[in-house]
Amino acid sequence: MQRGSSPEETKKMQRSIIIALDWYDERVVRGIYNYAKEKNWHISPYLASGRFVPHGWPGDGAITCYGSETANYIDHLYMPVVDISHLDMDRRVPRVRVDNDAISALAAEHFLSRGYKFFAFYSWPEIPVNTLRQIAFKKHLTERGIPESNIFDIPQSDPKLLRDWAKHQADILSKFSVLPRPLAVFAGQDNLGATLIEMCVRAGIHVPEEIAVLGVDNSELICEGAPVPLSSIRTRLTQVGYLAAEQLDRLMNKKINNRAAPVIIKPHEIVNRQSTDALAIGHPAVATAVRYIKNHFSEPITIEDIVDYTGLSKRGLEKAFEKHLVRSPASELRRVRLDHAKRLLTETNDKIESIAYECGYSNSSNLSCAFRRETRMSPRAYRVKYSSPELVA
Repeated sequence: MQRGSSPEETKKMQRSIIIALDWYDERVVRGIYNYAKEKNWHISPYLASGRFVPHGWPGDGAITCYGSETANYIDHLYMPVVDISHLDMDRRVPRVRVDNDAISALAAEHFLSRGYKFFAFYSWPEIPVNTLRQIAFKKHLTERGIPESNIFDIPQSDPKLLRDWAKHQADILSKFSVLPRPLAVFAGQDNLGATLIEMCVRAGIHVPEEIAVLGVDNSELICEGAPVPLSSIRTRLTQVGYLAAEQLDRLMNKKINNRAAPVIIKPHEIVNRQSTDALAIGHPAVATAVRYIKNHFSEPITIEDIVDYTGLSKRGLEKAFEKHLVRSPASELRRVRLDHAKRLLTETNDKIESIAYECGYSNSSNLSCAFRRETRMSPRAYRVKYSSPELVA
């Protein structure tokens, strides 16, 4: 605000934006709010899902989710709009979205690294994003050699059954009971994954030993509150909100136009909890080695330490790994260490030297070399790119 501005002039200078969604996620809204606070924007109270945007609302811009009922009202306001939906619509507006192909690739790799041979995708088929994730999940599995006959698509029950728990449970469990085990289930949303876990536990089906379950979005209350805590993919929804607001700012200031390329936000990790904490590996020595790596990766262990622990020869263990996990023991150790490093880089402000030690590296240079080979960027650059804006700041 310029010195000497009147309250009326200040109010006139302040941008007013509207968040018009048919659903609510605190993380998305928090990201928008963080950017709005930096820019001294006013956020309109017409935010909650299902609300009508009043005709003639005199604001400056909107963040919406096209495909929703509310978005149709936004079109009639004739103002700058940024879309955060998953759909490719006819409307030409800037878009910010999560990378559903990368999400599905992460899910596929998560299960493959644990030795699973049979997979299911469980979802609401009416939700368009689930179709995108289901197709991508199958694609990444088949590219890794999994036959399509080993991949199953399980839809949520008919809405009429959802009002009756017993009928709903019977319907879902009847679909899963005929599938081979151990089974790896990728649920389209966290709430579906948590509900499936509850049904399995009540029916005496062991999670994760018989059915492992992975969700999406890492809604902590849902994931931690499940009877068996649910592993989930962190989709960086706060970043979605923040970058959507940033794009809207650029659009309102005419730095971009409605033909701007979409901003695609990749997930960076899976938050591992008990629901996928199992190995479906048919070779006892390989399973033993993987558990040893998981429990000791933060120590300066070597391949020789792993070989000695399993009792096999080095060549014998390498052959077994290639057959059952399609990678070497050294690759598995490096994968586990770097996954942990990625989490620490994006969730903490710990120094890189400290992160290196915690991940089993003798110094930050060794971590940096391994990190660059894997990601083609330095640990510092990865932190800047994938951390939430407030953490980087």
